[in-house]
Amino acid sequence: MKWRRSARILWVCNFMISAGLTMVMPFLALFLLQMGVTDHHALSMWTGLIFSATFLSAALMAPIWGVFADKYGQRANLIRAGLGMGVITSCMTFAHSPVMLLVLRFIVGFFSGFITVSFSYLSRVTPKKHSGEALGLLQTGGIAGNIIGPLVGGALSDLFGFRPVFLVTGLCILLTLLPVIFLLEKDPVVPQTKEKHGTFKEVFEHRTLVVLFITTFLVQVAVLGVNSMMTIFVKSLVGNVHNLAFLSGLASSITGIATIIGAPYLGKLGDRVGQAKILPAVMVLSGLLALPQVWTHNIYELYFWRFLQGLFVGGLWPAIQALINLNSPSRIQGRAFGVTASSRFLGNLTGPAAAGAISGVFSTPYVFALSGLLLIATGLFAKGFIKPDVRANAWHQEVKDKIVSLKHYLHGRR
Repeated sequence: MKWRRSARILWVCNFMISAGLTMVMPFLALFLLQMGVTDHHALSMWTGLIFSATFLSAALMAPIWGVFADKYGQRANLIRAGLGMGVITSCMTFAHSPVMLLVLRFIVGFFSGFITVSFSYLSRVTPKKHSGEALGLLQTGGIAGNIIGPLVGGALSDLFGFRPVFLVTGLCILLTLLPVIFLLEKDPVVPQTKEKHGTFKEVFEHRTLVVLFITTFLVQVAVLGVNSMMTIFVKSLVGNVHNLAFLSGLASSITGIATIIGAPYLGKLGDRVGQAKILPAVMVLSGLLALPQVWTHNIYELYFWRFLQGLFVGGLWPAIQALINLNSPSRIQGRAFGVTASSRFLGNLTGPAAAGAISGVFSTPYVFALSGLLLIATGLFAKGFIKPDVRANAWHQEVKDKIVSLKHYLHGRR
């Protein structure tokens, strides 16, 4: 298969999905205000419930869709996700109460996971020696969509109101079905015979996979926790200025731009030295760069540290996905990626809740401390339990050979 072509097709799809979803989510509280939810406590409660509902149902369904992928392939899984997400998101246009919106958000979670599945598909069709490069490139598509989406969504909301934006989002998601159906090749599927029938028991018997599931959960808690508190933290730095939304959005965008820069390079480096060596390193570095943000006193310091951290955060997800692909036998690969998706959704659910609790009990800067220390601890945890792959040993041998050759060269010139 032409994996580079598949990577470019999925890049476009992930860009459209991410841009579509982020057109509406940043303005969810404003949409609820328009529905008549004016009490501050009620608004906070409904916003949290509606935002989290999708992650809960998605976490429950992800392993089931993993079984589906083992039987029918990840391309079929992409079509399933795009169709379900697109149709139900379009239906949100007609939601006239918080309860109806909550129900639709919960239902859409049953079909969500397009971006996670796209990583799994690309892992299947890409040679293992290029998996980091491919997944690093794919990562940038979603990040680019996350940067562009709120800008387009804000402009459309100002021009036409919030409801039409849900319809535009649904159409963006449905449009991704065209390249998936007509341009993407079917991925190979291992026949589920009695001898080759995969089970979740077999998935959890692989210690490395279990470590990667835990790592995925903790990374999402650390990253999503900070993101959920960014507006509040920026407000503590600049006060109640008229462009608060822009300044807090810029903090997220700067991290995203840095991620786009760093992800492809770290993916290629992981292919060369081994993803098992890259993953702990980028987690520890990301954690160390999160800690100075606790003591920032102006917005420009925050932007500086967010950019530096973003350069390394971009290497986390491609490395995790590449390692899961490397350590998963073909017959259980769909199940393994399903559990990974579940871990990620649970992290998305837990991170903002934990950050909100810490911000309420202590103060918002402590959220950065939690994130940094959690990333460092998770990096050390992964380092202790994930064994380096063959490529890492080969790279070390190559470096040693070059050093020996250099010594001989220098010795000969004397």
